[in-house]
Amino acid sequence: MEPEEKHLGSEPLGRFSVARTSDLDETTDALQATFLPLHLQLRERTDTRGLDFGLNAVRIGRATVSYAWLSRSVQIDTAEAENFHVNLPLSGGTISRSGRLECVISTSARAAVFMPGLPADIEWRAGCGQFCLMIPPHVLQRELEAMLDQPLVKPIKFAPAMDLTTDGGRAWVDTLRLIGRQGGYAQGLLDHPLAAANLERILVDGLLLAQPHNYIDALTGPRRPAPPPAVRNAIELIRSHPEEPWTTTALARRVAVSTRSLQDGFARSLGVPPSQYLRAVRLTQAREELRSADPHTKTVSQVAARWGFVSFGRFAAAYHQRFGERPSETLRRS
Repeated sequence: MEPEEKHLGSEPLGRFSVARTSDLDETTDALQATFLPLHLQLRERTDTRGLDFGLNAVRIGRATVSYAWLSRSVQIDTAEAENFHVNLPLSGGTISRSGRLECVISTSARAAVFMPGLPADIEWRAGCGQFCLMIPPHVLQRELEAMLDQPLVKPIKFAPAMDLTTDGGRAWVDTLRLIGRQGGYAQGLLDHPLAAANLERILVDGLLLAQPHNYIDALTGPRRPAPPPAVRNAIELIRSHPEEPWTTTALARRVAVSTRSLQDGFARSLGVPPSQYLRAVRLTQAREELRSADPHTKTVSQVAARWGFVSFGRFAAAYHQRFGERPSETLRRS
């Protein structure tokens, strides 16, 4: 008697086929539609073997998980990425570079991590089949803020190479393989929204815990001591009313301490001054409003002003640096 769930493909995510082709232009189109603008060309033009390309891809929450393979060696040059990308070969390998960061030779034991705001060049070697993961910056940021219980004051910056031989690396790969297997069943976890959302969170948390980045010490190291009452009260004022024209002096007066004492308390407890913390909270609030606003009735300037940003140019620059996109782009997608 056959099981109720029939496996629909031997390769990962076999049920979610996007492309099967031997045409170079169709290969380029499929990769661009799934990931980002890019230029692709064969590295060995004298090789007369046919091209075999396949791509399976599925959305897991807000992340895109895909599996792709190529029978010929190709060179890929991408536009500046809007999202984080992680490429993990299961067979064969690649040589890649994100912007001017170090070159990464990827194998089944070493993944390549690509940063938003940077172009990439990738030598995809013949016979390489790999997982390609794409995660929007705001998804990683919001999860890390929840894990740290404070807003981020700088964008997340990962190391470009990911060691998959560590316990954290192996655990993260296990999650990817689970998703790959589930993608081959007619009725699996990927067909249930709540289960898929949990898988997305495991992927994001696993990446934040396994891969070195500029917040890893705060995430995995000893916890900072609990803020003193004055700092806790100032944090609550900022979170409750981020649109108010707070200054460090005004906050200090409200919580009945000196300005210097409040600055020192924020530095010891959060590692940033009150003004930086305030700006981070305001940017997060502005992003949430832009994501839910009607672009026909609300403007970016109105949202910026509502959250206390007097200079629109500075708001737009800070927003782009933190979230990897312009505020107008967020509003258009709302």
